[in-house]
Amino acid sequence: MNQEVIRVEDLTLHYEERQKPVLSRLNFCVEEGENLLILGPSGSGKSSLTHCLNGLYPRELDGSMDGEVHVKGRRTDSYPAGEMAQNVGVVFQDPETQFCMITVEDEVAFGLENLNTPYASMVEKVDTALRSVGMEDYKTANISELSGGQKQKVALACILAMEPEVLILDEPTANLDPVARKEFIQLLKTLKKELSFTLLVIEHKLEGWLDLLERVLIINGDGELAYDGPLHDRLITYAREIHEMGIQLPYATRTALERGWTPPYPLHIEEMPPPASLQENPRPAEHKNEELLKVENVHWKSILRNINVTFHEGEWVAIVGENGSGKSSLSRILAGIQSPSMGTVSLGGRSLKKWKENDLRQEVGYVFQNPEHQFIADAVYDEVAFSLQHAGMKEAEWTRIVEEILKFCRLDGLEDQHPFLLSQGQKRRLSVATMIIEDQRLLFLDEPTFGQDEKSTSDLMSLLKENNENGTTIVMITHDMELVDKYATRVLVMNEGELTFDDRPERLWSRSDLADHHLELPPREQWKRSVLKRKEPAYVSS
Repeated sequence: MNQEVIRVEDLTLHYEERQKPVLSRLNFCVEEGENLLILGPSGSGKSSLTHCLNGLYPRELDGSMDGEVHVKGRRTDSYPAGEMAQNVGVVFQDPETQFCMITVEDEVAFGLENLNTPYASMVEKVDTALRSVGMEDYKTANISELSGGQKQKVALACILAMEPEVLILDEPTANLDPVARKEFIQLLKTLKKELSFTLLVIEHKLEGWLDLLERVLIINGDGELAYDGPLHDRLITYAREIHEMGIQLPYATRTALERGWTPPYPLHIEEMPPPASLQENPRPAEHKNEELLKVENVHWKSILRNINVTFHEGEWVAIVGENGSGKSSLSRILAGIQSPSMGTVSLGGRSLKKWKENDLRQEVGYVFQNPEHQFIADAVYDEVAFSLQHAGMKEAEWTRIVEEILKFCRLDGLEDQHPFLLSQGQKRRLSVATMIIEDQRLLFLDEPTFGQDEKSTSDLMSLLKENNENGTTIVMITHDMELVDKYATRVLVMNEGELTFDDRPERLWSRSDLADHHLELPPREQWKRSVLKRKEPAYVSS
């Protein structure tokens, strides 16, 4: 039996602005070398738990914490902050919240400097950490110019450099492209063998993790520990109960539930039996509506080159590609948030430069990858109501609309909460709520399902689909190929700042160079090809 490294006893956590506890009477322990998954619906307190485990709470808590958290036999509140970082390292859900330096090299060295690491050893540790996450070529880069996925890797390097005994990762792959996601998980498997640390992972998307994470803690919506035990056993037997909590299951398990199969449920696509038929996703017939947005010969700094593309009314366009390929930069130029170095972008036949800002925002909405970048009010209710209050609408009307949107986005009950104190999933739902309430003709969403559980993702995509069917043009940046397969009518692939593919999704799936663009087939296509590879009876399309 390994030595105990973490013990949690009767942990209950309250925030000042919330009546209900975030976490309620948690009891569990973690042994050295374990690989543990922390699972739960959005807002269940998973990220708050990490703040308790690494000693950030109760030291920086605006609220109260009851119970005890022990790391290596000592209460966390007895550790000096610097010493605690050597025991428990956390890569937070939003990596930007833990950066304080300008360049990659200085950021990775920052923690080591605070530990009084000798210079020669520090240089070696920085180089080793950056090499381990594939960011050695960005050593002197400015962090603000990195993509979201690249920032996530730098955050991991910062923690690895300090060689903690416990590594906690809060949705570490949410901003990574499909290939980078697989490489990241494989990297952790390799590092586990080399460094033998204890690993705790918070994730919504379980594919890829099932061969690494052996035990699961499931926290329900009331912040209570609903299950503590083997991960595989729980998934293959009690998948329905987990699904009903709003937690996303692996595609194979989710499909088994949808089709009424009996347990034990499959966990991997390769384990799925061939269905009687596999219907293709119904898509609208190919036709071009009126031109809405036109991009001509757009360049931006050294990031984007020679972009020419036209968007039409009513389309649902997905922009995909490798981390750092220019997706977010392109979307901000398309939305008029930043201007191109060269070329023109026209909305409704008129250059964006000629639009007044207020008029443009009534036509174009943008949901940022980091929701906090767009919050301006001190309460959730005021954030959603802001644009309607300033649009001259009668109070009774805008009040009704705000209440409907809050309820649909599962933000009712949080009206008085400060937006910055919400969970990452709740922040994302709030950022979407502030955009869809204005009913713009064109809506951009940068990773709209980041930090979302299954229920939130389903509700959000249903709402976007309804808006799209009512005429809203949607442009969505995503790494989730299942969303592309299910919703997009068109896909743009970015590669090293250039647009290399522009066509319907099914034509992208037929290409043999997906991996070269850091893409993968959606689960439905993987299932289909898995059956064909096994030479089982072919699908019958209906």
